[in-house]
Amino acid sequence: GACTDGVNSYTCTCTAGWQGTNCDSNIDDCAANPCVNGACTDGVNSYTCTCTAGWQGTNCDSDINDCAANPCVNGACTDGVNSYTCTCTAGWQGTNCDSNIDDCAANPCVNGACTDGVNSYTCTCTAGWQGTNCDSNIDDCAANPCMNGACTDGVNSYTCTCTAGWQGTNCDS
Repeated sequence: GACTDGVNSYTCTCTAGWQGTNCDSNIDDCAANPCVNGACTDGVNSYTCTCTAGWQGTNCDSDINDCAANPCVNGACTDGVNSYTCTCTAGWQGTNCDSNIDDCAANPCVNGACTDGVNSYTCTCTAGWQGTNCDSNIDDCAANPCMNGACTDGVNSYTCTCTAGWQGTNCDS
């Protein structure tokens, strides 16, 4: 600082950041706790904040947007402090919604092969079966194949019981 000589005394005018009779005491710029979410390091007429995880800014008062990088591949991101939470869209799971839920895991295709989709599945039915889940036996008697007899439906087959005087697979001879 600058000192002014007086009669049997002196007066010092301190430069910024210093105090005391002789300007030999550093003012603690951290005394007011300026670092909201961090640790303060005092300097001369200054301070430096070291932010805790998830915070940024001169005074560590700005939450870092953990959703900025779009971590939720198939979902919506909710920012937290040094964290984020994904709410997955239908058919997806996992921390980042990047794992397709296996809709075939419950074996929905009773009489067929399952192909997984996103929030869906498709069944390829074995012969004689139909329906979304291949759980409906196709009525092989629907076309009335037994010309002169009674039809009994089977799985991908039928059996004719011929009336008297008729024979053959379809009771037509």
